[in-house]
Amino acid sequence: MFGDLSPDHSEASVSNSHDFDRLADQVGNSEVHHSSRRTVLLERSTPQINMQGMGENIVVKPHLKALPLSAPEFTRFSADKLIEDGQLKLALILWESIQLKIARTPFDQVHLLVDEVRKIFAAIEGIKAVDSTSLKVRVEEYFSQIAKFTDLESSFSSRMSSKDQADKLQNLATRLEESVSKESKAVVCHDNLTSELTKVEKEISTLKEKKAKLEFSLKENDKALEVVKAHVSHIREEMASVESCPILSEADAKALKVLEDILRSSREDLKNLKWKP
Repeated sequence: MFGDLSPDHSEASVSNSHDFDRLADQVGNSEVHHSSRRTVLLERSTPQINMQGMGENIVVKPHLKALPLSAPEFTRFSADKLIEDGQLKLALILWESIQLKIARTPFDQVHLLVDEVRKIFAAIEGIKAVDSTSLKVRVEEYFSQIAKFTDLESSFSSRMSSKDQADKLQNLATRLEESVSKESKAVVCHDNLTSELTKVEKEISTLKEKKAKLEFSLKENDKALEVVKAHVSHIREEMASVESCPILSEADAKALKVLEDILRSSREDLKNLKWKP
């Protein structure tokens, strides 16, 4: 169980095997530089465990405890114990990665963690030394609570508190009052414009009548103008004809007058002539 995992206990599972190798290498070698050399080689060969927890890489590097330079005392080595400790530490690391990710994830993004968290729990369940049932149940319960909360929040998104409702109504009432005032002004403006439009339409009607009369008068005038133009043209033709006639001299005029008088006299004589057959 995770409740039994203490830092010292979990750390030992990674370091015990390496401590054993170091102790074995130091047997029969008391020189300090030899021990230091082996310590450096040991540090370079120390395995690192790369874990991917919800997008975060966690590197576990076993702690190297300082070893005495003198020959170590014999200690019992238990492979099962070492494996169990390593598994417990791995399980704890996996859980801490889940724990950290859940703590940093907003409620509305938790649904994105569900599948990945279940994969990690599946890995933890594969560790025989660990019983993660209660922990998994607690996390699943949290996911279920998040889902319910999200559903409720979604269903209540169209609702509002009484205070928000009152504030909203007050705001709408103010806007309504302003709109009604604008509407009244618009109605007055509409009436004024309608009245002016009626006047203009009457003026337009009067102008149309006047236009019709003017157009009629214009047509009559055009007809009269054509007649006058014809007279003018005729007169001009007569004037041209007169201008082209030979000039009658004064002597000819007198002679014509004398002839006319003679003709008149002859006509009188004929008129008064009494003839007896």
